Amino acid sequence: MNVTLTIDGKKVEVPRGITILEAARMLDVEIPTFCDYKHLMPFGSCRMCVVEVEGSDRLFASCVMPVADGMDIHTDTARVKRARETVLELLLTYHPLECPICPQSGRCGLQDMTFEHGKDYGRFGYIQVKKRIDYLSPLIEMNQNRCILCGRCVRICDEVQGEGELDFTNRGFPTVVEPSFARTLDCEFCGQCIQACPVGSLYSRIYKYTAPSWELTPVRTTCPFCGVGCTLNLEVKGDRIYHVLGVDDEGSINSGFLCCKGRFGYEYVHHPDRITEPRIRKDGELVPVTWDEAYEYIAQGLTGIRDEHGADALGGIASARCTNEENYLFQKFMRAAVGTNNVDSIARFAHFPGMEALRKAFGVEAPTNTLNDLTHSDLIFTLDSNITEDDHIAGLKVLKQVRSGKARLLVANSRKVKITRFADNWMRHSPGTSVALLNSMAFTIFDEGLEDKGFCEKRVTGLEELRASLQDYAPEKMKEVTGVPAEQVRDAARLMAAAEHATILITLGSASPYTGEDTVAAAVNLALVTGNVGRLGAGVIPMSEYNNVQGSMDMGALCEFFPGYQPVASEGNREWFEGQWKTKLPATDGLSAEGMILEAKKGRLKGLYVMGENPLSSFPDREAVKKALKNLDLLIVQDMFLTDTALLADVLLPTSCGPEKDGTFTNTDRRVQRVRKAIESPAHTRDDWKIITELSTLLGYPMDFANGMDITEEIARIIPFYAGIRPDRLEKDGLHWPCPRPDHPGTEVLHMDRFPSGLGRVRPVHYQEPKKTTANYPYILIPGTLLYHSGTTTTMAKGLNEVAPAAVAEVNPVDAEALEIKTGDWIRLTGMKGITEVEVRVTDRSLPGTIFVPTHYRDVHVNALFGYSAVKEKGITCVAAEKTERIVVEERDVGGQLTKIKKTVQEIQQKKLQASDKTGPEISGG
Repeated sequence: MNVTLTIDGKKVEVPRGITILEAARMLDVEIPTFCDYKHLMPFGSCRMCVVEVEGSDRLFASCVMPVADGMDIHTDTARVKRARETVLELLLTYHPLECPICPQSGRCGLQDMTFEHGKDYGRFGYIQVKKRIDYLSPLIEMNQNRCILCGRCVRICDEVQGEGELDFTNRGFPTVVEPSFARTLDCEFCGQCIQACPVGSLYSRIYKYTAPSWELTPVRTTCPFCGVGCTLNLEVKGDRIYHVLGVDDEGSINSGFLCCKGRFGYEYVHHPDRITEPRIRKDGELVPVTWDEAYEYIAQGLTGIRDEHGADALGGIASARCTNEENYLFQKFMRAAVGTNNVDSIARFAHFPGMEALRKAFGVEAPTNTLNDLTHSDLIFTLDSNITEDDHIAGLKVLKQVRSGKARLLVANSRKVKITRFADNWMRHSPGTSVALLNSMAFTIFDEGLEDKGFCEKRVTGLEELRASLQDYAPEKMKEVTGVPAEQVRDAARLMAAAEHATILITLGSASPYTGEDTVAAAVNLALVTGNVGRLGAGVIPMSEYNNVQGSMDMGALCEFFPGYQPVASEGNREWFEGQWKTKLPATDGLSAEGMILEAKKGRLKGLYVMGENPLSSFPDREAVKKALKNLDLLIVQDMFLTDTALLADVLLPTSCGPEKDGTFTNTDRRVQRVRKAIESPAHTRDDWKIITELSTLLGYPMDFANGMDITEEIARIIPFYAGIRPDRLEKDGLHWPCPRPDHPGTEVLHMDRFPSGLGRVRPVHYQEPKKTTANYPYILIPGTLLYHSGTTTTMAKGLNEVAPAAVAEVNPVDAEALEIKTGDWIRLTGMKGITEVEVRVTDRSLPGTIFVPTHYRDVHVNALFGYSAVKEKGITCVAAEKTERIVVEERDVGGQLTKIKKTVQEIQQKKLQASDKTGPEISGG
């Protein structure tokens, strides 16, 4: 229902219930405000937004005053102006005029308001009150002297992040904003408070005192860390990034919010350990060479192997981090220039199995809905997902929908993570039992007659086979398997069936290693039988750990598919691609990533080209991978850093990174977005696509592209569902595929009218009992990700390393007592494939009998503990644990010689304490 009112003489009809401020913005009438902030509830504290309303003798704060029919509002009268001037005078009375050094200078709300609404003098003078400068964390600093108490930071921390770390303390004039009890921040270090602050009170410790805002150039691009694909501005000067801000456009996926990686993780770009020149292994050492020398070495090596052993003795590992354009060219290079379908990527382990489940059910290897579509969901089910850490901004969307009361929340997770605090039903199932849990929910739906009979009759096939397969999955029977009480499972099933718009979010990859094709298939069954597919706010979205894992698969970085998921084995497909690429192509499926490692280990794969991937750290069975890589005649690695894999390379090619290149990423919900070059890459490094084209030309297959966007145009010609995705259409927030024509708007919700395969297919999926713990291996390993890291690049960001400097295993107090360990101790984990050591935190976040260990840390080799079978079968990995003394190696100059001395961490700590007792606290710096 609408109401009619007048604002500054303009009559307007607006929805009932909105505020005067919102109504004014609909008319493009500007009303100044400090405390109002998009995405936050109205607060009404700053009084800058006051207006006059005819018939009332007082002023109203427009940000909290709802509209009423017949209102006649004035926003710019003399009385209103005087009120605003007074507010500014009062704020400036205590606000230090240190604009020349303030990090917000040039974009400060108080500066802008003073110029526009203030007076050229103040009646109250300036009263200096010295308040603290709080070093809240290694990333965030707060200068209380500049704070105007607008409350934005307090509210964004609570309402958006769900953390509530900041609050108002004291009352009256001594009021300040700070963490309770004046402690340091114990939060997610997202920096939302920094971006929300209208003045220079909160700011980044990384970027402060680096460059004034007016010297910085914003470059709009896409975040390169996780699969959400946040839009941000990299603010640059010369060839350096000085500041990062989230972009809040209509339709942007992140609404201006960023996680700690997206805001503070770009220090890796300027890290001194970047590789800046090609290297070739000579006499056991990687020595610098020219690009021509490196290219000649590679060309001779590849052609030599191909001539002697055939093209299938060569393989390539593409990258879920590189752009679509680079992945497209890489697989084209392997197929057309080298002559093999041996090309694959980390998606084989991380994402592809889940996509296969979607293809078999719907006919499309992609999520059904978008993350922005969650605003239409009335129930959200997060499965095996620590979504606020794995895909942080997606987690914020879930929290917003749930905390606003618009959606119920189901959570199935063995760990106590942040999202479980907000759940209507948290099913804490045993690791590896997700299929049993989902099947018992599906059993309940059939048992209680809760299936969507109309939807199932019209749009689903395989229903009776599924129903029959579920007879042994009654929740009462499954309690012994899953550990979840039967009534709790039944309640979850009822909530799912009652929802009109239910979305299932499933995390895939190392963040959820026991979630594979069968789990996703069981989740799809649940969505189909409840009719929650093919409409707004309802569907299945597998969440990706990597920024471009979806795009790498779309581009054909899979051994059995050409770009666009066209099967390699199809003669018609092969002939079509041969016509497009003007060369003969191999006729059989290639080796998968696992297959290449196994064949290299056997000595049958002779050469491997790795682009932007670190198999030694990211693939299962570290020792097997290491043996395979060492067994190669030729290992080419194309990367930014000297990774574990790069250390074994015969040739090392230095590349540019995300902020130094143009192209596109495809995020977890099929959104194709621009990646823009913000700065020049270091001298002697080259873009991945450029390296591929130059190598291809040397091998006799020229590729002629002027830039990354030329490759985007070719992709549009090659992949039917990318046909309408052209560079000029990606200037803002991107497009969701399928987008088959240049005038097509993109497709946000799939399968609204029909499935590509005709009917949606449910299919029986049976719980396979995982390997059980034994007396020798009594603990279940839970590998996973952390909010602060996502691979090699983030561990090269100094600020993030100060927040999360090392891997820490989570051990339940029950197990800690049995192992006689405490927080800060070290344990040795022994699996059937290898050993690693890690520091311990004792916490009830993990179930008894399980040990969570974060991946991505170079010195903790989690992938040494499990093999390919555990990943393929999604079986659990069992490990032994024992207390150990951490050994570190110190290098010392002893008698003029560099000597390595082994010591335990405990010995080093004890010496520091003894020194501190004698000399006082240790002080670093000079």
